[in-house]
Amino acid sequence: MRNLFLLLLLSMGLIAEMSEKPEQWYVVTDRVMGGSSNLEADYNDGTFKMTGNVVKKDGGFVRLGHRPDAIKKDAKGIKFQARGNNETYEVHLTLKGVKMPPWSYMSKTFEATEDWQEFTINFNEFEKNGYMMSSMKPKNIRELSIAGFGRDFDVDLEFKDVQIF
Repeated sequence: MRNLFLLLLLSMGLIAEMSEKPEQWYVVTDRVMGGSSNLEADYNDGTFKMTGNVVKKDGGFVRLGHRPDAIKKDAKGIKFQARGNNETYEVHLTLKGVKMPPWSYMSKTFEATEDWQEFTINFNEFEKNGYMMSSMKPKNIRELSIAGFGRDFDVDLEFKDVQIF
């Protein structure tokens, strides 16, 4: 529980160090807008673990987020390793600047099987979800999140070695 508390409170650091500074990640659920999804997050020996559930009614999301201070302008995408409960998860990017509606973001899905897999997702693979968004440039990334989204399911996901390349 102490690790979860730290994840909720602390501010963000350099994106290249995302896996090395677990205290800079934080939990967000649809409860911020009246939903009923739940998420607990922990960090142990280099690995983040997300457990909980997504309830589609009145929201339908959980995420573990990180706000980078700086990203190299020539960055091409994100890499990480993950394993889970054979469910579809998403990487979400929110961008700086005007966003309409305020929950606009970019996303890319990935399937988390029971075995560790490495995922490499180029920024040009992300899909827009919203209107009037800033252009997708690495310098415009406000937040990166690993998310469960959009349907009723149990969350059981581990991920590690998160980096921007």
